[in-house]
Amino acid sequence: MADGSVARRYAKALLEIGKEKGTTDALGADLQKALTAVEANDGQLMAALSHPALSLPERSKVLGEVLPMLGVDAMVSNFLRLLLDKRRFVILPAISNQYQELADAHAGRARARVFTVRPLTPAMESEVKASLEAATGKTVLLTASVDPTLIGGMVAHVEGKVYDASVRTRLSELRYQLLSQNPLIPGEA
Repeated sequence: MADGSVARRYAKALLEIGKEKGTTDALGADLQKALTAVEANDGQLMAALSHPALSLPERSKVLGEVLPMLGVDAMVSNFLRLLLDKRRFVILPAISNQYQELADAHAGRARARVFTVRPLTPAMESEVKASLEAATGKTVLLTASVDPTLIGGMVAHVEGKVYDASVRTRLSELRYQLLSQNPLIPGEA
């Protein structure tokens, strides 16, 4: 079975527990906190916890020493132990991603990544967020980034869709329209 579908099954199981206890977002935050910790320092902890040369008791001992320092919920600690016991710790990043997607879908949220040539002002960020919420019908969690190659305008990525209102794309569309109307422009034939 592919790691993606296995990761999804583990994420769904943890999400169901979160739904029952009303701690869906808290479990997701703790899962992300644990992932960040094991991937820190070039992933040395992740490598140790998933290294086949180390015995399971040795890896369990390492995890046991790390868990109290993470400060995560007991459910997440037990979940991490289960992953280690089942030799699935290496798919923790995929599980965390799947969990986030499932939790967002459950909560009616959409994550949006917006690229602009300059940083968005708070007012513009609110306007973009409101527009994307109207387009998706969901609460939007917006992350804004600067992309100086855009020339102007913006590009938004939301749930696998791209909303492109960049000057670069508008210029390309205009060029295409002009060329399609008059194919005999010098140098373009």
